[in-house]
Amino acid sequence: MFLSIPAVQTRLGKIATNRLNNDFGTNINIGRVGLQFNGDVELKDIYIEDYRKDTLINIQELNTSVISFKNLYDNKFTFGDIDLEGLNFNLKTYEGEEQTNLDVFVAKFDEDNPRTEKSDFILSSSDVTISNSTFKLSDENKETDQILKFDELDINATNFLINGSDVSMRINKLAFIDARGLRMKNLKTNFLYTLQDMNFDDLEIETENSQLKGKLKFIYNGNGLKDFTNTVKLDAVFEDSNIALNDLNKFYNEFGVNQRARLNVKLSGTLNDLQADDLIVNTSRKTIVYGDINFKNLFNSEEGNFVMNANFRNLTSNHADLKALLPNVLGQSIPSTFEKLGNFKITGASQVTASEI
Repeated sequence: MFLSIPAVQTRLGKIATNRLNNDFGTNINIGRVGLQFNGDVELKDIYIEDYRKDTLINIQELNTSVISFKNLYDNKFTFGDIDLEGLNFNLKTYEGEEQTNLDVFVAKFDEDNPRTEKSDFILSSSDVTISNSTFKLSDENKETDQILKFDELDINATNFLINGSDVSMRINKLAFIDARGLRMKNLKTNFLYTLQDMNFDDLEIETENSQLKGKLKFIYNGNGLKDFTNTVKLDAVFEDSNIALNDLNKFYNEFGVNQRARLNVKLSGTLNDLQADDLIVNTSRKTIVYGDINFKNLFNSEEGNFVMNANFRNLTSNHADLKALLPNVLGQSIPSTFEKLGNFKITGASQVTASEI
């Protein structure tokens, strides 16, 4: 009966978070705790502060069940199903900093954190559902600090585990509306986050107009996501994918309107030095591209420094198709004399810049 008193339950919650805060130097607060005799727990108004005393995570309501109360005391948070309502996740890189506020937060639980004993922090759940939530990624070192903002965020994940600074899960559902207008119908993947890289294995992406399949890795080697387009390396493979270029235009507005492409490719490098190997593209305008291509300065803010070096095994197209697919990047550099060629096929090496081909 004593444990059923709300004030007592809330006090127990504060004791648990105080121990966590004292052990790892965090600032985690819970507004209200509801505890049932069967182990079910209701937490309201959860607040996790970042190292700049701003919001990292805020949750309106979290419902779960505690598998072992003894493990809670040992910093092993083993839960049953977790349901989160109204999550606000603010992932941010502050001006002059290289690491995100999440990097700094999870590093507090890493075994290399300067503490007297090894970190043994674990948080796990067999099933996590998140609904009516928001995710924001921003970098104050950028000219435009907001990088991503997802509203109406809904997630279902299984085998969720935070082990020290590593985070892993199977994402069965991830849906949202991006601030640019892209609606993600669903994303599925085996996800792993470490201080060195971020992995999306067995990846399936479905928007209202596109479907992608493959795997993707972002490699940052402990340097965080600062200067993402120039320093964060990606390693990706996409197979049997069908892309609407209108979707890509929401992020990189250089493609033609109402064009589609079937895609197979291996990607490596950074976004501003991107290597596309074993590229196979078949477009809705009958253009065919087989080969290896390097793109430089795709996302560079300076005009006129785009360079594409390609080794084509087969480029079959015509002047009108190429201008329609990449009207700004290629449309200005393709000579008008190509119009007289009609349909053509090219093999061998080629270089395209903002002013010549």
